[in-house]
Amino acid sequence: MNVQEIQIALQSPEEEIRRSALAELRKFPLPESFSHIVLAMGDQSWRVRKEAVELLVGSSPDERRLEEVLELLRSDENAGLRNSAAEVLIRLGSLAAIPLINRINDSDPDVRKVVVDVMGAIGDPLFVPQLRNALNDQDINVASAAAEQLGAVGDPRVIPDLLQALMTQENVLFRFSVLGALGVLAAPAPVPAELLKLAEQEMLRKAVFDCLGSISDASSSQLLLAGLGSRQASSRASALKALFKIFRRSGAEARQKINDTVATLKGSSLAPALFDLFNNQDTILTEALIWVGSTSGDVRSLPLIIEASSDERYTKDALAALKNFGHEALTEMMAGYAELDENGRRTICSLIGECGYVSYGTLVTGALNDSAASVRKAAAIATGKLGLVASIQSLVALIDDNSQDVSNAAVTALRELSIIERHSLIEAAFHFSDSDVSRHRQVATTLLATLGERDRLILLAKDADPLVRKSAVAAIGAIRHESTAAVLTRALVDEDPDVRIAVAEALGESGNCDVLDPLEYALADDDVWVQCAVLRAIAKLSVERVQTIITRVSADAEGLLMITCLQLLEEIGGEAAETIIRAALSCKDPDVARQSALSLKRSFAGGSNG
Repeated sequence: MNVQEIQIALQSPEEEIRRSALAELRKFPLPESFSHIVLAMGDQSWRVRKEAVELLVGSSPDERRLEEVLELLRSDENAGLRNSAAEVLIRLGSLAAIPLINRINDSDPDVRKVVVDVMGAIGDPLFVPQLRNALNDQDINVASAAAEQLGAVGDPRVIPDLLQALMTQENVLFRFSVLGALGVLAAPAPVPAELLKLAEQEMLRKAVFDCLGSISDASSSQLLLAGLGSRQASSRASALKALFKIFRRSGAEARQKINDTVATLKGSSLAPALFDLFNNQDTILTEALIWVGSTSGDVRSLPLIIEASSDERYTKDALAALKNFGHEALTEMMAGYAELDENGRRTICSLIGECGYVSYGTLVTGALNDSAASVRKAAAIATGKLGLVASIQSLVALIDDNSQDVSNAAVTALRELSIIERHSLIEAAFHFSDSDVSRHRQVATTLLATLGERDRLILLAKDADPLVRKSAVAAIGAIRHESTAAVLTRALVDEDPDVRIAVAEALGESGNCDVLDPLEYALADDDVWVQCAVLRAIAKLSVERVQTIITRVSADAEGLLMITCLQLLEEIGGEAAETIIRAALSCKDPDVARQSALSLKRSFAGGSNG
């Protein structure tokens, strides 16, 4: 295509023809293609506009062309063209600095505003003087944009200018922008009284509170505490979140003062208006409400704390808050236990277990048969923590629960109860070990390890089911007794690779260097995953031994085994390790070469130059 044909194609009703024409323009120098690129920058299709922007940016336009791009910002009739022009300037970054600075005083306020926005998007500190001056622009939209973009650039030296502008310019839009910028730039410190006074204006109150949450120290806490009674819910929420942020970053003395004041909310008419703000999608707000409920001890916060506890983001804080309430909270919740939903019942069981309220043991044991799996799980865990040995048979029954989480929780509880009632647990463990059900025999390995019953575990290490054998050898390794080493080393030739991997891991954790020879023999295993597990086990027992082995095998090692060698050498360090890692840079396997480069970069000076 020649230029004339391209011009015609760019006016085609077919989008793909116009895009193809743009591709042809890449063959021409910018002086010839510029006007056509500009035409495409205003195309009705965003895809065409996007490619036109890419083409112009990639053409490295000089200052003269950039001046012409800036002129496109005056295109009142074509918003797509204006946006494309702004995007070109942003993409070019500091290369567009001089033309942008030249336009900061343009006679058209709309152009000045776009220039300010582009400067902020580029974020070069070079623009700070111009943006600072633009705070005094006669057009309030330009001045507001300047305040906002000063926050985006992030130079804290402009804070005095922002504070001065905040006091002298009364426009609400402008003050919103300045408060937002201050919230980004200012470090926590005492806040000027003039800024605090702005909270008296209802339209600015929320913005002031948001700003204080970022920039204020504890000196504004009284204002924020008063803000908890704001008529508008959004202002109450902002005041609470700001107070909570300040509380979290304050010292012990300031925290105590804030806590003492929050404690006075207990039983007040203000507290329900705060608790009604609950929205578990707002993380800071939810955490703040849990804090207020816990600190004040107001039982009216219990429903929201219980609901929040179902979200793993808040479970820990919610449970800690409920524990702070003590028996008062539990008594309040127990009054309506039968009407509680699954989350409420689960939370109560967890709370009873965490607080050690043995007097509520009957409720917990009853909850072992709850219709909801999450409640049965919480009840099982609580049973172990409370030491309810009378529930051992109920926990044994839960091993066959259709929820794996409940079954695992029952095993955990039985292990805890073994300290109190060893005889009953040995009976249960032996019963499981003789069962025809594979899952039972796996549970038996865990219980037998807790009880230290090595002989029965050794029998299970020869079980017909590889999953049981795997559990058994892991359990044997956990006992860490000198008599178990021989059993484990024999299992290094188990027919199942997962079992052999578990054996290698157990031997690596044993701390017994007598198993180094059997482990080294196991490096001849046919399964590369087993080889890697063995190599890592040897590394845990003897750095010198594994380095010698890696030096010997690295010339022929491939794939995953070589990657494991490199990772271990990275941990070992030293000149010899670096030599092997650096040699792997030229490996034909891209994964090995990539690992080599990463290991050099992470552990060896100058590795990135290899």
